[in-house]
Amino acid sequence: MRHQNETITELPAEQLLRGEDYIDCIFEGCRWQGLRIENCSFTGCTFRKCQWSGVVFSFTRMTDARLEDCAFRGIAWGGLRGKSALAQPLAAVKNCMFQYNDFSGMALTGFDFSGSEFRDCRFDNCKLAGANFRGVRLGESQFTRCALEKADFRDAEGYAIDPAVNTLKGARFSFPDVVRLLDGTGIRIE
Repeated sequence: MRHQNETITELPAEQLLRGEDYIDCIFEGCRWQGLRIENCSFTGCTFRKCQWSGVVFSFTRMTDARLEDCAFRGIAWGGLRGKSALAQPLAAVKNCMFQYNDFSGMALTGFDFSGSEFRDCRFDNCKLAGANFRGVRLGESQFTRCALEKADFRDAEGYAIDPAVNTLKGARFSFPDVVRLLDGTGIRIE
């Protein structure tokens, strides 16, 4: 079913959303727990003040989505695709909380994460070159096999980045948090 320019505040109580197309819709205050989203598309949609926990995406496409003032817990965002394998599904993230989220395999080049918070999240094999994490609280979030060239981590805190497995050329960090880059080297700083 196709939905366009609608404001959606809740979905049916089923645990499965299948074959729906949402274009320029606003999802306001939606609370999704354990929802499985299959073969759906979200184009130009805004998610505002939503709370998602354990949502699973399968064969779902999201293009130019905006996330505002939302809380996401236990979401594997890598199941989402943009217009193509390299296209970004998200257009903007503003004042959101991400906890136990997995962003593996996502292309988020040049993305602005400032103003949001990440706790125990995983970024694996992500394209994050030029991304802005400036001032972001990353609470033990891990980055592995990521392209972080020219990413901005100034005033960010709580990240775990191993320089041996991530590309960091031109990335920017602040002191003293930059010392965290030495965590896995066995170097003692006194």
